[in-house]
Amino acid sequence: MSRSLFRFGSTKMKTRLAQALRRSGGFGVGQDTAEQGVTLLECLVAISVIAITGAMITPPLFLAAATRVQNQRSEQAQQIAQAEIDRIRVLVEQGRHRRIDIPFPIGSNNIANFAAPSAIAGRLKSASLCMGVIRHDDSRIPAEQVLPIDVNGDCEADFLMQSFRTNGTFAPGEVSRPTEFTMGVRVYANSARNNLGGLSVQPASLNFTSGEGNQRQRPLAVIYSRMTWSDTDFSLCNYHGTCE
Repeated sequence: MSRSLFRFGSTKMKTRLAQALRRSGGFGVGQDTAEQGVTLLECLVAISVIAITGAMITPPLFLAAATRVQNQRSEQAQQIAQAEIDRIRVLVEQGRHRRIDIPFPIGSNNIANFAAPSAIAGRLKSASLCMGVIRHDDSRIPAEQVLPIDVNGDCEADFLMQSFRTNGTFAPGEVSRPTEFTMGVRVYANSARNNLGGLSVQPASLNFTSGEGNQRQRPLAVIYSRMTWSDTDFSLCNYHGTCE
C-alpha cells in the first residue's frame, strides 16, 4: 500500500517536473522566439536606421572640414601679410628703406581704394630651393601685380601677395628714403589667379561653407600700416603734419 502511494507520488512529481521543463525550454519545445535570432525584417529596419543616420551626419562633417580648411588658409594669409609688413618695418627702423627696397608708390590717394591686382609676377617666393623656377629675391614688383608664394615647399604657388605704398614724405636733402609712408598688403588665395582683372579689394568673409566661398574674388588678408622713420629730426613733424 505504502509502496504504491510512493510510486504514485513519484509519477506526479515527474509529470510536474516535465511540464516545468517544457515551459522553461529545457526540452527544446516551445522555446522563446527571442532566442531564435533576428528576422529579415528586423535586419532591414536596422540597415535603414543606419543609412538615415549616416545621411544626416555626413553633410555637417563635410561642412565642418571645408570651414576648417578655409580658416587655416586665412590664418596663413594673415601671417604672410604681417611678415611682409614686419620686413619693411625693420628696413625703415634701420634706415635701409631705399626706394628700390620698398614697395612701388601708388600716389597719395586713399591706399584702401587702390585697385586690385591684374597680373602675376614672373617669379616665385618659395620656402625651398625650386629648381627651374625663377625665385623671389625680395626685390619689389609693380603695385598692380601679385607675387606667387609657396608656403609648403612644393614649388607650387599657394597664395598671391600684392604690396604697395603711398608716396610718403622726405626730409630736406633726403631723396632716396622717405621719412613716412603708408603701406598696404593684400594676400589672395592662389585660385584667385583665374579672376585677375575682376578681383575685389574687400576682405573675404569667413563663414560656414562647403567650398571656397568668395576666396576666388576677395583677399584672405588685408593690412594697411603706417611706417615712420624715427631716426631723423624731420620724422616727428612729418608724422604730425606740421613740417614747413
